[in-house]
Amino acid sequence: MIRLRSFAAAVALTCLFGLCTWCVALGQGKPETNASDTLTIASFNIQVFGRAKARKTAVMKVLAEIITRFDLVAIQEIRDKSGAAIRKLAAEVDALGTPYALLVSPRLGRKEPREAYAFLYCTETLTPVGEQYLYQEPTGTDFFPREPFIARFKCTKGNFTFVLINLHTDPDTATREIHALKEVLAFAQRKYPQEKDFIILGDLNADCKYFNDKQPNPLPATRWLVKNNVDTTVKSSSCTYDRIIITAACLPDFTGEVGVFRYDQEFDLSSQESIEVSDHFPVWARFFTYLDNY
Repeated sequence: MIRLRSFAAAVALTCLFGLCTWCVALGQGKPETNASDTLTIASFNIQVFGRAKARKTAVMKVLAEIITRFDLVAIQEIRDKSGAAIRKLAAEVDALGTPYALLVSPRLGRKEPREAYAFLYCTETLTPVGEQYLYQEPTGTDFFPREPFIARFKCTKGNFTFVLINLHTDPDTATREIHALKEVLAFAQRKYPQEKDFIILGDLNADCKYFNDKQPNPLPATRWLVKNNVDTTVKSSSCTYDRIIITAACLPDFTGEVGVFRYDQEFDLSSQESIEVSDHFPVWARFFTYLDNY
């Protein structure tokens, strides 16, 4: 059972929540830049997120409070066939006082349990632009059990636009899928020919026994923002599964701020309480909103 340690902690959390562009680096609660000048994007694998987890009131409260720390969260591992769980999470976030909206993919996978992706974004700072796409694999290929979900966004205040590519790899084929992201990026560039800034993010299983992160970058002209020595897992393992990767054109928009949101430390949760939320921590990066010049 997740619980806040004291009434004082509950009051402190209530004061902090609802700030759309407030992000926390490694659990240390302080805003780094002017909220009107920056945008914080996160990726979060909410482990086996379905109706069972959505019925846990304390877990949903923590999840909603996590979401409000970011302007946009790319979510993986939504298992609920009905879609009710992710809609309930969006409602929990709205109840904290800042409006968020959802883009949700179809359920994907070669067999059950299938999963959907979602983008949960603050409507005061972001709006989607154009169509959303699932990556269409070339005839005769089948690299992705769950095809990447792709969407374009623009800042409501500022001129930053960008395309997000959301992916949860299968651990058994993570290396093959990561290398195939070259084709996914090319596909996205064809779908959004006016865009230069592309961000790949998600649970890529990009470390430990699933991927050799010491190899040369398999995605030319990109920068991996979450470095190899960062632990994104909640349990005792130390693996950098979750990543944020940007194209070279997006580098001037990147503030240099990137990290892992340690919700266990921020909310003073025990190991058991933390794992009830997920087995992954969110990863995040912050971008300027006003530097795009095309």
